[in-house]
Amino acid sequence: MMNIPDSFESRGSIAYAMIDCNNFYASCERAFDPSLKNKPIVILSNNDGCVIARSNEAKEIGIPMGAPEFKYREEFKKHKVAVLSSNYALYGDMSRRVMDVLREMTHDIEVYSIDEAFAELSTNTFADLEQYGKKIRERVLRYTGIPVSVGIAESKTLAKIANERAKKNPEYHGVLNLVGHDRTDELLSAIPLNDIWGIGNGMTLRLNRYHIETALDLKQTIRNKRWVRKHLNVTGLRTVLELNGIPCMKLEQTLNAKKGILSSRMFGKPMYKVQPVQEAVCSYAARAAEKLRAQKSVCTNLQVTLVTDKYENPGNKYKYTGFITFSNPTAHSPHIISAAADLTSSLFRNGNKYKKASVMLTGLHPDQEVQMDLFNESGYDDQQRALMSCIDQLNSKHGRNTANFAATGLHRQTGDERVWKMKQNYLSPRYTTRWDEIMTAKTG
Repeated sequence: MMNIPDSFESRGSIAYAMIDCNNFYASCERAFDPSLKNKPIVILSNNDGCVIARSNEAKEIGIPMGAPEFKYREEFKKHKVAVLSSNYALYGDMSRRVMDVLREMTHDIEVYSIDEAFAELSTNTFADLEQYGKKIRERVLRYTGIPVSVGIAESKTLAKIANERAKKNPEYHGVLNLVGHDRTDELLSAIPLNDIWGIGNGMTLRLNRYHIETALDLKQTIRNKRWVRKHLNVTGLRTVLELNGIPCMKLEQTLNAKKGILSSRMFGKPMYKVQPVQEAVCSYAARAAEKLRAQKSVCTNLQVTLVTDKYENPGNKYKYTGFITFSNPTAHSPHIISAAADLTSSLFRNGNKYKKASVMLTGLHPDQEVQMDLFNESGYDDQQRALMSCIDQLNSKHGRNTANFAATGLHRQTGDERVWKMKQNYLSPRYTTRWDEIMTAKTG
């Protein structure tokens, strides 16, 4: 169990800033299309299914998160809502640009999600933290076109609270510094428990039984050490200390390697033939292998799943899954793609209507810690590593699928459309990652 300090009045020289991009997906679209400014925007999920992101204007007219596109089509027309397909290539690249700007302003940064980051600031270096927060906000907007909110405090939990207040309350103009703020307790008294980072519904209900209902109530439990030790787990205690300005969570500057890698998509339309289904699976396998190498790992197991329409024949099997274990761990795309193609052929059943496929890589290990098979010399050797590195570099420099594998289809070369490709009827150009979609004087 963590120790509870005898004194919690002392403050260190370190402060934490939480930088959060406002309406990130919508802001990325506006950065390249100024005509969208001040207009309601919704971003749709894969296959243009439902709303996954909204601008403030869309929220104000009552468009809910998760709204099915087909049900709200008339509502979109009525309010002149800009409807866009999710453009993950653009969003990912814009996220990288935002994080690069932050790294220029402070080297101590933790990328928390695609649109959020924590930064560590020394109060000895930055005398006026609020002014520095404004500087961060101004520079990110100037260099990327993305508006951000900045919350600054003595702990990450308080910084996250400050960020939420800065985003929702216009009087802070996007920046709120709680270090030495004389109204911090007043602010915490208005924040319900389930709005605190790390406090879930279960803990909220448990704490409510003891009349602890706000962030301030939880903060003040530090006065009763015996009660805290008895009723709170490590996460709860850490939150209490952080609410008192005692940092318990340092920046995590390296991302933990994933235990499994999944590549999965709904088809743009139902598939009935093995060839396009196999092509789609091979494409997903190639993408999963690319992700595998990006985190410098190899995989031991491959799983392929084909999904049919479960409502067409209720009660019947609608998922078909195959599994293979490689004799030697690998990140060699041709090896993984070939295995995925074989599994697809064995799983496919004529007459079924296939709606989705997925590829999962598991049994991941660092690529420098591979245990070879004594009786099988064929493995992920230096020649294969060099080939994969070359392909990855080409695709990184010139755009994804610049160098591709024949099993995934030759559509880019022939100009044909992939019949299994997701529906993206409202997709904006991938301005920053595709040479053929880069903005020009004519398109701009």
